[in-house]
Amino acid sequence: MFSQKLTQEDLTTIELSKHKKIVKQALTYNDAQTAINSMHSIVALEGEKSTYKDSLAITYYNIGNYVSSHLLAKELLKEKSENIQLLEINAVSLQNLGATKDAIEAYEILFSKTKNMAHGYQLAMLQYGIKRLTEAQNTVLQALQCDDIENAYIQFAIDKTKNQNVPLKAAAYNLQGLIAFELKDNTTAKQAFDEALKIMPEFALATQNTNAVTITMQNEAQLSRSANKSDTDN
Repeated sequence: MFSQKLTQEDLTTIELSKHKKIVKQALTYNDAQTAINSMHSIVALEGEKSTYKDSLAITYYNIGNYVSSHLLAKELLKEKSENIQLLEINAVSLQNLGATKDAIEAYEILFSKTKNMAHGYQLAMLQYGIKRLTEAQNTVLQALQCDDIENAYIQFAIDKTKNQNVPLKAAAYNLQGLIAFELKDNTTAKQAFDEALKIMPEFALATQNTNAVTITMQNEAQLSRSANKSDTDN
């Protein structure tokens, strides 16, 4: 019998095959950490251009390891700047890490490419959160002009124990109302809250908001009448 000497290339091929089987098996059984370990081995064997870096970024993202998913996505986007999945991983990861300004920049790029209502809504929320109200107003208006996404919902807390799933478009109108209210544009705010309630009449937060803006408008009208009466009396 003759023995065949294996080359380093042969050994690398065998090792790669083994780790790729482990990745497939681990993901089948929802064992993300084992899959990640083998993906790292594959990347080490294949080098910097390994396509498994994309899979690694996705897996980190799926298990909520947003630091690692952001770092990988950021690296990969240097050569794959048009990759929507990587752009989304990067934006959402930054958002979950609380890096608001960086997340806004990432969502601006993402939304400009996708024109996706969900991406526009998240961008407007981030802008609204740091009081960039004019930008948020423009963004939510653009989001509302995007195609509606079927079965897309945003979760809102009703109280400490209950949440409510709200259609994305209704949530976007509610956000538009909040921004307008902050900008002292009560008429637009009331119209936006009403639109949200047309989509979902039981939307608790929009109901509270429309009641609040209605009271504000009534109080302003009463103050205006009192001021006019005072001027007339004088």
